[in-house]
Amino acid sequence: MNIEQLKKYHIFKDEEILSLELLKNQGFNNISYLLKTSKNSYVIRVFKSNDSVNISRSFEFETQKKAYKKNIATKAIFFNENFMIYEYKKGIHKKNLSSFDIKNLALKIKKLHKIKAKTKAYDIKKDLQYYKKNLKDKKNQKLITQCFKSLNKLKKHKEELVLTHHDLNPKNIIFHNNSIKIIDWEYTGLNDKFFDLASICVEFKFNKIKEKLFLEKYLLNYSKKDITKLNHYKIIYKNICSLWFETINNL
Repeated sequence: MNIEQLKKYHIFKDEEILSLELLKNQGFNNISYLLKTSKNSYVIRVFKSNDSVNISRSFEFETQKKAYKKNIATKAIFFNENFMIYEYKKGIHKKNLSSFDIKNLALKIKKLHKIKAKTKAYDIKKDLQYYKKNLKDKKNQKLITQCFKSLNKLKKHKEELVLTHHDLNPKNIIFHNNSIKIIDWEYTGLNDKFFDLASICVEFKFNKIKEKLFLEKYLLNYSKKDITKLNHYKIIYKNICSLWFETINNL
């Protein structure tokens, strides 16, 4: 991707393109650039792999547009089969959250989970079967067994399917003053809401106090069953992340 290639699309009719540079943090499925124009700054994500993307790039783009209308995501500008462009948002990526941040993030995720979307639900078992077939070592087989045990125990709990982000790690959450924006929607899809809740608890290393604060703000009233459900999804989330990284490293 370069400026001359970009100009051919005539995306920025009233803006002069000033610069295009690679971003420092790069993902596994995209090559990301920071584009500066005479009026604004944007992120360009050039697609390099769709192998582990949950649904489709078009679904990702449409979801980000919906999330933008709810003040959850940055504005999606352009999409084709090769790349996507969305507005760049200044801010920081935090690893340690204050009580205010936790409450604010809980409300943001709650708003996300209310967005309506029609698509297939994420099939955790399908991914686990893939890992079971391809990661034969004892360590990874143990992680897979733990996931299946948690899935079996979750059958006793009501499934609560919502639109989930699926990748709520600190790199995908931008804090600026009192606002929060969520980026990188390539894994978005339908799943139980506790998958996203578990990912936040794991990624930000919440202790019991922070976890309680987070659940109180998201659920208002919660029970021991909710805690049990969350703990099972924490196991599933942690293990699936480990299995995913192991698979990527073996490619």
